[in-house]
Amino acid sequence: MTSINFNYNINSGFNLPEQTSFKRNAGRYLQGAIGQTDKYIANPLREKYGTKTEIEAAIKSNPRIQQILNEHHLHAFVNETELEKLRKGHLQNTRITAAKIYSNLPENLKKEINLQELQEAAMFHDYGKILIPDNILNKKGKLSKNEWAIMRRHSELGAELLKNKDLSPRTIELVKFHHLNGMGSGYPSPDKTYRHGLDTEVLTLADKFEALMEERSYKSAMSRNEALGILENDVKSGLISPEVFDALKKSV
Repeated sequence: MTSINFNYNINSGFNLPEQTSFKRNAGRYLQGAIGQTDKYIANPLREKYGTKTEIEAAIKSNPRIQQILNEHHLHAFVNETELEKLRKGHLQNTRITAAKIYSNLPENLKKEINLQELQEAAMFHDYGKILIPDNILNKKGKLSKNEWAIMRRHSELGAELLKNKDLSPRTIELVKFHHLNGMGSGYPSPDKTYRHGLDTEVLTLADKFEALMEERSYKSAMSRNEALGILENDVKSGLISPEVFDALKKSV
């Protein structure tokens, strides 16, 4: 497997951009602060997203992807606009927040997480959305039951697309199950081999925090405190570990 080095470590003097009370736009690329300090633009992982032709070839060679699309009467259309928006906005922000959460965890909990796999999964967790129709992704209103069923397939579609990307099995597993929580709710339903670890919790929390902070077609952006207030309710419900939530609060 290709070795990919991320510069993330806050404790070594690496300065990630501060995320205070400002609100995000999902399409905004933070090229100023991140581009100068993160070095991600030159990272080989960026090339793993693939071209439209490469993605279409991956679809044709994967029976499971074709089965999922057929179940929902979808065409194999690659949404290039969504891919560009994701990788220059939400995916990038989620990776940074996940890395910052990790950096603020107690040392004994850090040992449970492979940071490389966590960051790779963060950069690909919504990759499957490039196969979801734009009228569902950007609908200005509540999704219908059928539309929601289609939307929920994005994590599995993403995992299938990544099977030929020279990523670890755990990275792909994190992408597939990033909408599951420790209580067993979420999607898709896990198989018997799935292990719900602390890395899943960190990725899920980073993803949800960034989504709440972003302006999207169906909602306004929230402030930091508004987003943390919602997530605190998840802690009380047992969906998020207090230790992971505390690390998020220290991070943002």
